[in-house]
Amino acid sequence: MNLKYSLVIFILVISRIDSITQFRRPCEDLSEECLSKSLQMAFPIFVQGIPELGIESLDPYIIDNLDLMLAGGLSIQFRQGIAKGLKDCDVDFAKLIGNTLETQLHCNLTVKGKYKSLGKLLMFPIDGHGDASIKCRNIRLHGLFKFKSKVLSDGEKYLELISSNVEHSYDGRVSYHLTNLLRGNPELSNSVLDFMNNNWRMVAEELGGPLVDYGVAAVMKNLKQLLTIIPMNKMVTVPLNL
Repeated sequence: MNLKYSLVIFILVISRIDSITQFRRPCEDLSEECLSKSLQMAFPIFVQGIPELGIESLDPYIIDNLDLMLAGGLSIQFRQGIAKGLKDCDVDFAKLIGNTLETQLHCNLTVKGKYKSLGKLLMFPIDGHGDASIKCRNIRLHGLFKFKSKVLSDGEKYLELISSNVEHSYDGRVSYHLTNLLRGNPELSNSVLDFMNNNWRMVAEELGGPLVDYGVAAVMKNLKQLLTIIPMNKMVTVPLNL
């Protein structure tokens, strides 16, 4: 890599870090109103990602290889997938109580890709492969995140995530489009798909948990990486008793 190219990459990375260090704006206190506004502003920057620093893009989020085994014995292989919509989430609230941040978001999310599935979904035997599209409208994500502070080798104090809990629920509906659910039987495949969409909440209870958990794990990975990069005094400008 030549010097000119290295300098360009360095400047780009620094500019991205600088934008992230402005998370505390448009206000400086820790009130619920300020935290909510700040998170709403920061979230699209966060999900944009900084690959050079090990922070993946979360919107779009590439799902190269995802294997799931659901409780009912249904196996799902998901390939060439892409998830979108996280950057447009609406922050309902964010509040800090002691060392715990509580927040809630509403999002419209779409996942598309190639699938292969074998087993039983509710009452239906499934043996299919094809294209898949899942759209979640107005999904609610509620999270509790507990932090502590630690001093790293540079002498700066950083935040560390010590526990997290994210729950989801559906204030909108989920729609499914999957081709070839039953190999060689398009008529029955369409009937099963109609049932899935007419009973979307029941199906979401089977499928939704593992998919949401997969997405949350990606967010947590990015968050932990971010916290090792930006000192606590760049995150907030008021004292934190952590």
